[in-house]
Amino acid sequence: MKPQQHVRRAIARRPLGACLVLLSLACCSPGSANDNPSGQDASIDLKKLSLEELSAIEVTTASKEASPAFRTPAAIFVLTNDDIRRSGATNIPDLLRLVPGVEVAQIDSVKYAIGIRGFEGRLSKNVLVLIDGRSVYTPLFAGVYWESQSTFLEDIDRIEVIRGPGGTIWGSNAVNGVINIITRSSRETRGDLVTAGGGNVDQGFLGARHGGGTDRLSYRVYGQGFTRGPQFHQDGRNFDDSRMGQGGFRMDWVPGARDSLTLQGDIYGSAAGQKLAISAFSPPSIVNVEKNAGLYGQNILGAWTRKLSGGSDVQIRAYYDRTDRQDLNYREVRNTFDFDFIHHKAYDRHQVIWGAGLRISPSRFFQTVPTVDFPPHDQTYSVYSGFVQDEIELVRERLSFTAGTKLEHNSFSGFEIQPSGRLAWTPDVEHTIWASVSRAVRTPSRIEDGFQFNFLSQPAPPLYLRLVGDGQFTPEQELGYELGFRNYLRKSGFLSVSAFFNRYADLLSVDSRPVFVETSPSPAHLVLPLYLRNGIKADTAGVEAAALFDVRDWWRLRGNYSYLALNAKNRPVSNDASTVRQLEGDSPRHKIVIQSSLTLGRGIDAVLTYRYVSDLPDQKVPAYSTGDASIGWRFARQWRISVVGRNLMQPYHFEYGGNPGPLVGIRRAGYLKLTWIR
Repeated sequence: MKPQQHVRRAIARRPLGACLVLLSLACCSPGSANDNPSGQDASIDLKKLSLEELSAIEVTTASKEASPAFRTPAAIFVLTNDDIRRSGATNIPDLLRLVPGVEVAQIDSVKYAIGIRGFEGRLSKNVLVLIDGRSVYTPLFAGVYWESQSTFLEDIDRIEVIRGPGGTIWGSNAVNGVINIITRSSRETRGDLVTAGGGNVDQGFLGARHGGGTDRLSYRVYGQGFTRGPQFHQDGRNFDDSRMGQGGFRMDWVPGARDSLTLQGDIYGSAAGQKLAISAFSPPSIVNVEKNAGLYGQNILGAWTRKLSGGSDVQIRAYYDRTDRQDLNYREVRNTFDFDFIHHKAYDRHQVIWGAGLRISPSRFFQTVPTVDFPPHDQTYSVYSGFVQDEIELVRERLSFTAGTKLEHNSFSGFEIQPSGRLAWTPDVEHTIWASVSRAVRTPSRIEDGFQFNFLSQPAPPLYLRLVGDGQFTPEQELGYELGFRNYLRKSGFLSVSAFFNRYADLLSVDSRPVFVETSPSPAHLVLPLYLRNGIKADTAGVEAAALFDVRDWWRLRGNYSYLALNAKNRPVSNDASTVRQLEGDSPRHKIVIQSSLTLGRGIDAVLTYRYVSDLPDQKVPAYSTGDASIGWRFARQWRISVVGRNLMQPYHFEYGGNPGPLVGIRRAGYLKLTWIR
C-alpha cells in the first residue's frame, strides 16, 4: 500500500489520533514570493515550495531592498502565499499565530491583542504594521486597530515579520518588530477567482477578483465581504458579531527595462459589535453600551522604481490614507499624506541605502460623550525623517557589517535618533551567524498629549478616576541586543535560532495625584487624577527556535518555540500601582506551534496544527492547548473545496480580557470554503 493511502486511512479512522501523531517539532517556512511568469494564478496549485526555493528567498523589510533572507542579520520570518492558503486562517491575526516570537490572543470576534517579544496588547503599540509599505499605525491611541486591517488573502504574496528593533529603517514605533504585508503583482493574478463559504463563527464570506492585461501593463480589481458571529459569552450577551465589505484595485506598468510603476487603492466599511462601559457625570452613573462601531476607510498608493547602472536603483512611494472611526465613545476622522524617497547605490564592497520621508496627518476629533475628550479637537501630526545605511562586505560572500541610523523629527517629542549595527558571518552556503545592537523609540501619541478620560469608580460619594495626557510624556526607549544562527540542511530541512536581550527605559506609567473636589459639571464630585508619565523600566530576554523538515516528498513538518522573560519595576519617581503587574502578566512566557503538512495525491492536501500558549496571570487566563485542521481537495481543474476546523480541542477557551463583564470564550469553529479559478 502507498504511504499516502496509509495516511488517508489513519485520518479517516481516527482523525484526532492521527493529528497527534503527525504533530511533531517543526516550523513555518521562511518562504517568499512564488513568482509565476506565465501570468497564471497559482493560488489553487497544490505544489509546495521546495527547500531549494525556500533557501533562495529574498526579503525587503530588513533594508527596503531585496536581500537573501538566509543571510539577513535580523530575526526575520516569512509566511508565503502557500502557507497562507494551507493554514485555513481567514484573517491576518490568526496567520500571525504561526510566527515565532509573535503573541496573538483573541479578545472576542472583533478584537485581538498582539505583541512581539512581549508587551502584548489590544493596540500593539510597540509594533509597526505595514501593507505594501503603507503604515497603519494610528497616532491617536498609539497602535493598530486590527479589526480594520482586512486584506484579500488570496492576493497576499507574503508576510514578512521582523522581530526586534526596526527603527533604523522604518523609524519610530518599530520598537519590538515590523510586520510587512506584501501583495502580489497584478501580473501574477490575471484571470478570475471567486471564493465563498461559511460556518458557525465565520458565518459567511465571499470574495471575487478579476485580473487582466499583459506582462507590461496589468491590472486587477477585487471585492470581498464577510459576516462573523459572536464568540462564547458566559452571560449570554452576544454583542461581538460583525460585518465588513471591502474592494480595491491594483495596476502594474513596466514601460521599459529600467522602470516599474504601481498604483493601487482600497475602500472598506465595517460594522463591528462592541461592548463598552461609559461613565456619565449627570447623574453619576455607568452604562454598559452594546452597539456596532462604524469603521470606514479609503487609501491610494503609488510607487515608482528605476534601475540604475551597476545594480543601483531609486524608489519613490507616496500614499494617501483616510480613516473614519465611529466608536461607541468618540469619533475621529484622519487624513494621512506620506512621501518616501530611497536611493540604493552599489559600490565594490558597499551597498549604501539612504532616503528621506515626510508624513502629514491632520485629524478631527468629535466628542460624543462628556467623559472622553481630546482637546484640541483639530490637530495635525507631522513627521519628517532621513536615514542612511551601509552594508560593508568585509570578506566577500562571507562576512558583512551593516551600520545605519534614522534621524527623525515628530510634532510630539521633537528630534529622535535610532542607530543600529549588524554583523553577519556566512562561513558556507549552509550556515549563517549574525548579531546586532539597535536603539528604537516609541514616540508620544494623542493619548499622551491632550487626552482626558473619566471613569466612575464609586457612585456615593461620586468618585471619578481621570486619566490625563498633558504633554509631559517623553518617548519610550529601547536598546536591543540580538544573536542568531541559521542552518540550512540541503536535503532535509532548515533550523533557525535567535536570542535577545532588550533594555527599556521611560516606559508609560500611570501616576496618581491627590484627590480634589470638582463642582462643574454638576453635581459636585471627587476626582482622582492619573497622569501619563515615564515611570517604568523593564528588561526582556528570550529565545526563539524554528525548524522545518521534509520527512517525505509528501510530508513536511514545521514548528517553533518561543520563550520570554519580562521583568519590570517602577522608577523612584513613580507611584504607579498596576503597570508592572500588567507588563509582566500580559504576555505568555512559553509558546509552541507544531504543524504537519501533507500532500496526499489526487488533488488532496491537509494541514494539522497544534498550539500551546502559557498562562497570562494579569488577564486571569490559564494556559491552553488547541489544534486546527484544514483539508483541501482540488476535484477539478478550476475547482477546490476546503474543510477547516479551528480550536478543535475544547468547546471554547479563553485568550485575553478587554471587555466589561466576564472573559469571552473563543469557540470551536469550522467552515466550508469553495474556490473557483479561471
